[in-house]
This record gives sequence, structure tokens and C-alpha cells, in this order.
Amino acid sequence: MKLAAAGLLIALTACSHKTADKSVDRDLAKKLLIDRNWIDVMPKTEREKLHVYRFVPNMGGGVYQDRTIFKGTFELFKFAVDGDQIEFDLLETHDKVRSQFHIETVDGPKPFDLKLSIPNDPRGPREYYGIRAEHDPDGHVLEQELANLRH
Repeated sequence: MKLAAAGLLIALTACSHKTADKSVDRDLAKKLLIDRNWIDVMPKTEREKLHVYRFVPNMGGGVYQDRTIFKGTFELFKFAVDGDQIEFDLLETHDKVRSQFHIETVDGPKPFDLKLSIPNDPRGPREYYGIRAEHDPDGHVLEQELANLRH
């Protein structure tokens, strides 16, 4: 079981193949942004940091996580999408940050097939990965994936 998990970790952190990158149009990007985990890196150890965005309008905004598998912090925020721009309304600090965003299809790192770029990201790295087939409005898919890495 541990050998299988180690193999999964290696596959998840493999280098991406940039030849398959393809930008998606604005309308599709707006749809793909929503109800999906956007993660900067799949952790290799229980203590490695990862950053996660989830944009969930039916819950009134989004959540940003700065965490490891077992602990971390989160920040709730409101957001609006206008064309290829996201306006972040950071509720605790009352800061408003506007940034262009861009989504493209990619071939990895496995299992990811989407890449989100936020050049003026108010909280973390500027690049995150997602899975086109995933919809995770309440975060349970991410928690299950991270739980699988613990075993």
C-alpha cells in the first residue's frame, strides 16, 4: 500500500509537458474557474506546504488555504469575474485586488489537465493546477485526495 502511494506521489509531481498547453477562451475560463480545487503543488510529505484556491459563488465567495496535509490557515474572500479579470475582496483586510487570470489546458503534472495563472495573486503563488472533470464546491474531493496520500 505504501509503495503504491509513493508511486502515486511520483506520478503526481512529475514534470508537465508544455507542448500540450492551450489557452481556453474567456467564457470557458470563467466556467472552469468555479467549484474546482486549484492547487499549486501536490505535497510529497505530510509537512510540505500547499496553497489552494476554491471559487464558490453559491457559498458567497471563495476560500484560500495555506496548509499542509494536517494543518493550515484559510481565508474567506468575495470575488467577481469580469471578462479575464478577477476582483478579490479580502474581507479581513478590506483590500481589493484586481488581477487578470488565464486558464490553459496542460498535460500534467499528473493528474492535472488545467493550469490557472493569476499574475497579481493577492495571497500565494501565481500558478495553480486543476482537473477539468472535478467539481468540488465544499472541499471534500481535495480532502479525500490528501487523505489518500497519508496512507
